[in-house]
Amino acid sequence: MKHLPWLGLIKVLLMLAMSAGSLVACDATPPTLQPEAPVNTPAPTPTPTPAVERIITIWHDWPGDYEEAYKLVAEEYHAAHPEVHIELVKTEKLSTALSTELPPGEGPDIVRWQQNQIGPAALRGLIAPLDAFITRETLEQTFEPAAAQAMLWKNQIWGTPEMQDGIALIYNRSMLSLEDLPAPDDFEGLLEKALAFRQAHPDKYYLCNQGLGRPDAYHIAPIFLGFGLQTYGGFVDEQGIANLNLPEAYAAAEWIQAFSAVEPAITGPGICQAMFIEGQTPIWWTGPRAIRSLQEAGMDFGIAPMGSPFVDVRLFMLTQIAVDRGNAAAAFAVMQYFSSAEVQKQLTLRNGIIPANSEALASPEVRALRTVASFGAALHLGTPMPNHPYADCPWGPVGDAVTSIWNGVLSPSLALEQAQASLEACIRSIGK
Repeated sequence: MKHLPWLGLIKVLLMLAMSAGSLVACDATPPTLQPEAPVNTPAPTPTPTPAVERIITIWHDWPGDYEEAYKLVAEEYHAAHPEVHIELVKTEKLSTALSTELPPGEGPDIVRWQQNQIGPAALRGLIAPLDAFITRETLEQTFEPAAAQAMLWKNQIWGTPEMQDGIALIYNRSMLSLEDLPAPDDFEGLLEKALAFRQAHPDKYYLCNQGLGRPDAYHIAPIFLGFGLQTYGGFVDEQGIANLNLPEAYAAAEWIQAFSAVEPAITGPGICQAMFIEGQTPIWWTGPRAIRSLQEAGMDFGIAPMGSPFVDVRLFMLTQIAVDRGNAAAAFAVMQYFSSAEVQKQLTLRNGIIPANSEALASPEVRALRTVASFGAALHLGTPMPNHPYADCPWGPVGDAVTSIWNGVLSPSLALEQAQASLEACIRSIGK
């Protein structure tokens, strides 16, 4: 029992401690919660998906000065589109190169070629149509009539035009004025003027055309097409129908027979060039390649349209390889740029090409180039050279028929009858 007082003391002390703790708890003010200071952590920047770098390969056959000009165009495009690299590959004999079996994944995305290769290349599966990228309306609004038409085969679009070429009347300004020439569709007027000139100048001829007097269907095409074969697709249409048995063809052949009485019996490129430069004829019916020789001779010449010349169109085609490797859209963008008004104007001013882009051809800078503008006006009336598989069939039969008529060997009707039979045989050999 002697320990009891200590127990009481301990109890008293515990009670006092508990009372003090209660007093403290009652007087304490709870702390005010302060918001946390903002942390200056930058918002995460989404990592941009890098643009897919593409190499767009163009196979072409440009001569050196043209290739240099296009290298500059390719560099300008790359500067604006760093993700696209354009590789220009000069390729001799494009047809052979494309038909050669290539290792998987290799080959061009774009081919710069001629319109007469469209049908054969499409049938072989080498090129792809562009209808997913451009409409026919846009094509026809952007490019010259013959150039736009040359892109169409089997109701699909197969390319974008680059440049065009064809023939017109080049006349000596010291011998004739523009008013002395007939209207482009006035073949009777052309014949009358040739007769009158020959009577006034017995030692001279009114006109020289290298296709009149030797087999050359290209240079006499403006006559047949101008007489109306243009409406039917030329000598043979894309369906494989030969047109040399039509009334329009017979009318052209009879005109050629009448014209032969007042024109040189034998012609050729060199003969016509010499006759024109030496003043033996005031008109040379030919193309832009003749201009340099005339400039070197210091001649004052003009250019006028006549008939409906064949228009040779150079173009860019999208390959099936580009489609297979996923480059179709990027490749078409390059094609579109290369065929644009600004680029074609730039190339015209540098190389003197006849642009296929209508806006480029109509620009003040290009119109100031008299030769380019004049040939452009003549080709505006032209007919595209055929782009179907039968494109080469007319050259021999038509050239031989006209030569026979010119030399008086065959009548127009018999010459065309034989040419029609040869043309149809060629078409059958290819098949429809």
